[in-house]
Amino acid sequence: MLETVFYFPWEVNLILFMQSSFPGFVFRFFEIIASVVSKNVLALIFILIYLAYNKDWGKFTLISLGAAGVCCEFIKVTVARLRPYAVVDKIKCIHPNVPGENPLNFKIQGYSLPSGHSMMATNLFLAIPIYLRKILYVCLGLIGVLIVALSRVGLGVHFPTDTIVGFIIALAIILILSRIYDKVEYRIYVYLGIIALSLLGLLFCREISYIKYVALALGISLGFLFEEKYVNFENPKSRRDAIVRLVGASILFILLFVLVPKLLGNSDLVSCIKYSLFTFIILAIYPLSFKKIDREG
Repeated sequence: MLETVFYFPWEVNLILFMQSSFPGFVFRFFEIIASVVSKNVLALIFILIYLAYNKDWGKFTLISLGAAGVCCEFIKVTVARLRPYAVVDKIKCIHPNVPGENPLNFKIQGYSLPSGHSMMATNLFLAIPIYLRKILYVCLGLIGVLIVALSRVGLGVHFPTDTIVGFIIALAIILILSRIYDKVEYRIYVYLGIIALSLLGLLFCREISYIKYVALALGISLGFLFEEKYVNFENPKSRRDAIVRLVGASILFILLFVLVPKLLGNSDLVSCIKYSLFTFIILAIYPLSFKKIDREG
C-alpha cells in the first residue's frame, strides 16, 4: 500500500502548541476519552438503548454508526495518510490508537484520515438529538464532539483535518438518515442499501480493517431486517423489564464481544465473526426472549 504524507503548517503548529502548553492532567483526561469513545463502549451503549430504552433511537444510532464506520474506514485505508507523530519529529505519540502495540505499525494502529474517534463521537453526541430535532441538545453535543476532536489532536495521533473529515462524514450520514429513516415505508430498503454499498466497496478495497467494518454493517443491517420481520419487540413497559433486559444484554455482550474472542484468539476471522454473527445475535436473536422475560415480570 502506498502511504501518503500531507498536512497544513497550522495543523503541526496547533499540535505542538497543545503538547507544549497543556498540563499533564489534561492529557490524562484525553487518554480517558480515548478509552471511553471506542467501538466496544459505544456499541454497548447504543445496543442498550435499542434493547432496554427506546428501540427506534437505538436502531437509528446503530445504523448511522455502521454506515459512517464503513465510509470512514474505506477512506482511511484508501488514502493511507500517516499519523502526525510518524511524519513530524517534534510531535509525540502520547497515547497510541491501540495501546501496547508499536505506534508505527499502521496495520494495527490504522491510518490517520479520517478520525474514527471523531466519527464515533459525532454519532454518540449528535445522532439522537438530530433524529429528534432537538436544537439545544445538538449544540451541547457539538461541544462533546469538539472535546473528543481536541483530545485526538493533543495526543498526537491525528491532524486537525482528520477530525474535521470524521465529523463531516458522520454528520452527513446522520442528516441523510434522519431525513429518510422514518419516511421510507419499508426500512428494508435502507438496510439493503447500506449492505449493497458496503459490499460494493470490497471491489476497490480488500484490506482486513475495511472488511471488519463491512462485517459490522452486515451484522447490524441483517439483524434489523430479521428483527422487524420475525421479532418486532416493543419497548419495555416497566422499569423492571428494562433492567432485566439491560442486565441480560450486558452479560451477553461481555460473553460474545470480550470473552469468546479472547478464548478464540482475536484473529481477523474471529473479529469478522464477532462483528457480523455476534452483532446479529444480540440485535435479533436475544430479543426473542423478551416476551417470556416481560410476561414473567
